[in-house]
Amino acid sequence: MAKVLFENKWYEEVAPTGVYESVYEAMVKAHAQQLWPRFHPVHFKANVYAGADGVKADLVLIERDYSEWWVVEVEMAHHPFDSHVLPQTRKLANASYTAAEAEKLCHACTKLELSKVKMMIKEHQPRVLVVVNKPRPDWIKPLAKFDAMVAVFEIFKSDDDQHMFRVNGEHPVGTSEVVSLCRFDELMNRWLLVESPISLRVPNQGTLGIEFNGHTTVWTRHGVAGKVWLHTPHGPNPLPENFDYELVRRGDGRFAFEKLPKQKAL
Repeated sequence: MAKVLFENKWYEEVAPTGVYESVYEAMVKAHAQQLWPRFHPVHFKANVYAGADGVKADLVLIERDYSEWWVVEVEMAHHPFDSHVLPQTRKLANASYTAAEAEKLCHACTKLELSKVKMMIKEHQPRVLVVVNKPRPDWIKPLAKFDAMVAVFEIFKSDDDQHMFRVNGEHPVGTSEVVSLCRFDELMNRWLLVESPISLRVPNQGTLGIEFNGHTTVWTRHGVAGKVWLHTPHGPNPLPENFDYELVRRGDGRFAFEKLPKQKAL
């Protein structure tokens, strides 16, 4: 069983069946704002209907700019998939959401604006986020048929009953913005030239973590004579050289590289 050492204290992995579903759901809700910072978490337990089938979500996430929203189904890894998890996801994905649901959401979360929520519901069907207490890679493909994501929120506990959490899988991040086009400098091997450094918001010699292919690498900013580069001082550059890259700031504040076809020199 996995365990984590943090500040001279061991945290041991809680067994998949070692916590009540109600307790696990409460933990997810208690940390929802940290898990999905671009979203308003709304505790929403009203019935919605896919045809004659009623279903209740455990939580709703609404992007702060009302551009997207998610219904959240909190599950335990030992729950039967075919008879429970899959039908719940299908119902939530296909349910009808109306102005009545908008009013209930705004009643549950006073930060929301009713007119904007009504418009969001009218224009966008929510996606489904399934949160589970242990990795279940076998769930990912069948749930993707309903455009659903699977997020993992694992619990670790110390001997004095303190908790630590491990987050994995896929998570909504909200609206992202392109910070700059980046490409390899022909004269400085493995250094990335930043086209729009003013948008970087990182001081010279400052560092930032940037994700690529699911892993984060630490990069340092270097500026000389009006030009700015990023490079990895503590390890190899993980980016293939035969691409250019967009540096994006995701809705949760994290940076990421996204590959582009190689373009002409800057």
